[in-house]
Amino acid sequence: MTALQHHPRRSVRLDTLVRLRWLAIFGQIAALLVVTDGLDFQLPFWRCMAVIGIYAVFNISLRLRFRGNERLAPELAAWFLAVDIAELAVLLFLTGGLENPFAFLFLGPVLISATALPPRMTLVLGAFAVTCATLLVFAHYPLPWSSDDPLELPSIYMLGVWLSILLAIGYISIYAWQITEEARQLADALVATELVLAREQHLSQLDGLAAAAAHELGTPLSTISLVSKELELALGTSEHAGDARILREQAQRCREILGKLTALPAPGEPFELMKLSALIEEVVSPHRNFGIAIEVKRPT
Repeated sequence: MTALQHHPRRSVRLDTLVRLRWLAIFGQIAALLVVTDGLDFQLPFWRCMAVIGIYAVFNISLRLRFRGNERLAPELAAWFLAVDIAELAVLLFLTGGLENPFAFLFLGPVLISATALPPRMTLVLGAFAVTCATLLVFAHYPLPWSSDDPLELPSIYMLGVWLSILLAIGYISIYAWQITEEARQLADALVATELVLAREQHLSQLDGLAAAAAHELGTPLSTISLVSKELELALGTSEHAGDARILREQAQRCREILGKLTALPAPGEPFELMKLSALIEEVVSPHRNFGIAIEVKRPT
């Protein structure tokens, strides 16, 4: 139960980030080929390919540096997601800035952080993504269009795009974090329930063992009581008669304890009430027969 008192730190597997990066890399290459060859737009193709190539080399280096199933520390995972945001920002800078319809992909890394990393990391990444989007409003290569009919988007429209990206990052991140947090709390509750059930099963097994032990020890204790009683009668006034009496009393006490074990109250039954003086006497009584002077004083 101690493990449930402190929530484990959120983390993300390296293999998950690597796979998502390869998906992004192939998607970016496909988009470049479609735009340049299919739509015949004049993009800085090789500059974009250089950015994607550096991104791919970085992804390969991560695979070589870490094990695929390794869970990254939240700080390190946040740095890797920041690299994803920076790579996307550079590509958007070369391909039209926020005029590019793929600008909403800023949501991807922030959404991953919201579901897998602590909230403070998500806040930092969200602020970084918004900063990149803000810079792209003022600094970017123009979106390639027909030279006869160049595309000129009004400033109010670009402000709306920027604001929509800002709101989408905030709203979707909070929503994803809330859903993930509720799922984690439910998982913790299920683990706690399993621990309680395991403890109850263990107590039930102990109850059965206690009953079996009481049954097995009943006969030897009866024999000890009988023999000690006969010894006490045979010794008469001898100095060893007291020892035989103590032996018989302790054997009888053991039988009483075993009897209590076999008659444990059922769940839900009220506890047996006992005076404090009786409880103290119950504790000290086994030690009175060993030459120890014990005096119980009760406050007046």
